[in-house]
Amino acid sequence: MRKTALLAVPLAAVLAGCATAPPAPTERRLVAAAELPVLAPAAHARLEAGLAIERWWTLFGDPALDRLIEQALRDSHDLAAAAARVREAQARLDELRGARRPALDLQASHGRARQSAEGTPAGAPRVGGSHRVALVARHEIDLWGRLAAASDAAGAQLRAQQWARASVEWGLSAQLAEVHFGLRALQRQLEIAEAVRAGRATTLALRRREQAAGIANEFDLRRAEAELAGTEATLAALRRQRAALEATLALLAGRPLAQVVDREAPHEALDPGAPFQARLPQGDAAELLLRRPDLRQAEAQLAAAQADVDAARAATLPTLALSGSVGSDVRSLSNLFDGPGMVWSLALSATHHLFDGGQGRSRVAQADARADAALAGYRQAVLAAVLELREAYATLDLSQQALQAEQARTAALARSRRLAGLGYASGAFGYLDLLDAERHHFQAQLDEVDAYRDRLLGQVAAFKALGGGHRGLATAAAAQPESGGTDQ
Repeated sequence: MRKTALLAVPLAAVLAGCATAPPAPTERRLVAAAELPVLAPAAHARLEAGLAIERWWTLFGDPALDRLIEQALRDSHDLAAAAARVREAQARLDELRGARRPALDLQASHGRARQSAEGTPAGAPRVGGSHRVALVARHEIDLWGRLAAASDAAGAQLRAQQWARASVEWGLSAQLAEVHFGLRALQRQLEIAEAVRAGRATTLALRRREQAAGIANEFDLRRAEAELAGTEATLAALRRQRAALEATLALLAGRPLAQVVDREAPHEALDPGAPFQARLPQGDAAELLLRRPDLRQAEAQLAAAQADVDAARAATLPTLALSGSVGSDVRSLSNLFDGPGMVWSLALSATHHLFDGGQGRSRVAQADARADAALAGYRQAVLAAVLELREAYATLDLSQQALQAEQARTAALARSRRLAGLGYASGAFGYLDLLDAERHHFQAQLDEVDAYRDRLLGQVAAFKALGGGHRGLATAAAAQPESGGTDQ
């Protein structure tokens, strides 16, 4: 009894070190929707109540785009890597949860030793063996929540990785749509350039016949040759752009290039005259904005950093552990499970760092600084999201204005080209007037296709800025920490 009392004295002294509570953690508040500026929707977009944008690509009515994105969401290597990181974070959480539970080990040992002649009684064997089998249990009592905070941090990191996977889906769907519409626009521009090339090849053949007959000069012939060469250069540039976009498409889709070109690359050209109405979900844009996966990921990272601060603070306080064992310790293997060989032990231990050179405080300061950095990163991400949505709304309006202007320009230049052809045929206009009208009309057609593509990409950017294009945590193991909160 006296020995127990003597052991209790240092234990009490160690626990006395916890009398002073750690300083209160710094409050790091998330941005509320009410704090964001009012974001007026695009004037040229139709607001629709209940418009679901989780799979916004289906709203374009483009089956090829639907197949492309759905296939890429299954085959993307980036998504596979993100899913692996989710599994890693889940395993880390499971490991830390296990650290909060009692551990039980089975230990077995065998040894032989030779005793000295002086330490061995007369007639006793000097060489002998020892055999030991024991069940050893240990458990750390989480008085100050260090293990709970570490588990909370791991749970938040798991959610961050799940939202990171959703962010990959979110960005991938938008990139695929951009490439898809870019390829469809190039297909239309190639068709226009091929038609112009065919017309200029016919014109060049006509000029050669006229010169051979002596009714045309070399200037008109060389001008026709130059116009044909210019069109071929434009065709080469368009094909180079198409090859680059096809390679990008293969990389995003996670499929071989030949397979993507044959199966995934769109073959239907854009029709710049087709009607298109931009659509946006009706409701509070700020609420939608804060549901973006990149912001949810930043929130989870901030929660993990704050939990790390709590764990670092708790680590500066005393630790209390229970341990015990039961087993057998004998010299002869045949007596291993006999009653006289049974041994047991039970211990309660406490540890407190009285002096560690300031290492504990330094670790708290490091964790606190990381949490401040996570908060700054989160607020920066919110600001970037607001600006991205503003830009998307502006793009929807300005791209519509640009498209209308390009359509009017193309119509006017088409009429100008017809008049130039009639004037040249009647002798009222020269050949240079006809070439100039054709050249301007050709460029206007290409620009009109670009403007229509930009209109579609503006719609894609708006859906993305509002957080559409991902399935949230539905595709990941949504395990939550035992003592942590849940995502709202």
